[in-house]
Amino acid sequence: MWTRKAIVYVGLGVILVLFAPFINNLQLFLLGTTILAFVAVHSLVNTRPIDVKISRSFNDDQVFENSSVSIDLVVQNKGRAVGFLEIYDNLPSEVEVQSGLNHSVIRLRKNETVVNQYLLDCRLRGQFRLGNPRLRIYNPSFLFYYESEIESKSSLVVLPQIEEIEGVDLSTDFPKMYQGAMPIRRIGTSGEFYGIREYFPGDDFKNINWRVFGRTRKLMVNQFEREDISDIMIVLDAREITGTGTILRNPLNYSCKAAASLVNFFLRTRNRVGLITYGESVNVISPDTGERHLFKILTALAEIKSGGSLGLHTVLGDLRNFTPRSPVMVISTLENDKTSATALREITARGFKLTVIAPDTLDYDRDSRIISPTVYFTASASLENKITEARSLGARAMRWNPDSVLSTSLAEVIR
Repeated sequence: MWTRKAIVYVGLGVILVLFAPFINNLQLFLLGTTILAFVAVHSLVNTRPIDVKISRSFNDDQVFENSSVSIDLVVQNKGRAVGFLEIYDNLPSEVEVQSGLNHSVIRLRKNETVVNQYLLDCRLRGQFRLGNPRLRIYNPSFLFYYESEIESKSSLVVLPQIEEIEGVDLSTDFPKMYQGAMPIRRIGTSGEFYGIREYFPGDDFKNINWRVFGRTRKLMVNQFEREDISDIMIVLDAREITGTGTILRNPLNYSCKAAASLVNFFLRTRNRVGLITYGESVNVISPDTGERHLFKILTALAEIKSGGSLGLHTVLGDLRNFTPRSPVMVISTLENDKTSATALREITARGFKLTVIAPDTLDYDRDSRIISPTVYFTASASLENKITEARSLGARAMRWNPDSVLSTSLAEVIR
């Protein structure tokens, strides 16, 4: 292919050759002819394809949001020496180069290997495809170059960021009791001592610690570890409207972060957790336990994209097969969902312990002028009405500002 330098040379040569006869100037004609001959000769010099192999390696191909990943781009020359080789690693727009460069110019000797290392800043969850690196080799005069792509595609999965949740009891009042239940390090009833607390009217007399009473003359009751496992279902709204906002700050991204934090919390406390997403379609991950199940859900959350307009009522069929009186957590603003009231009413009527978390990005959208003040007022009032309606049905509902700590907001709504 031609460089700008070659185009300028050819243009200058053509002008001189065509203009020289008009002024009867042989020297200009010969100069133009020489320039054109020079370009013609160099078009045949050292622009043939080269034998180069490129491989890409990660320090980790699965990372969490706001983490960094180191990439080594290994270039192996298996053919002739290359004096000037330009390499550009094709990256998705959702990731940024934090340090180093994904674009380099190197010199390769025969059978030489060069490693280009750079660091990527992964700020957005998702499953990304790193494309083929592009090569460009110039001839010695920089008049022509040869460009090609080397097959070396890679996948990078950025999982939603997990926020640690502590001191929040979101479990059911009707746990699944079965033989071989394991302690989950929360207060309940079993034979394993957990701690003591001050006596309150209504506490069982058999739990009073009389030894402490004899020393302090204060009534204190024993607490024991709770041995149970709950089935918990998290319902996540992935409709098209949840993608409103910027690429980083939108309800869907914050919903995925909340879901990932809750799943991690419940699995750490030995509960079984499932996930239902609705938008273009309804996708269900059945309740299960373990670290493998955690990464299964996190990977699903990383792949979710906003789309479709299915309402909350579309998940009722899957919830009917779910354990009654178990916790159901709906993460949605319920915006533009005419079926939400009916769906919430049926969920609570079936005895599920319902919690509604509505990620609120309206303040940011207004301050960033994504929406007008009028739209902000209308949307804010609508969201508040949805929260009030959910509370009137017996649900624990909260309007969550994503800039605040999730566990703090949850503690306020369930106390």
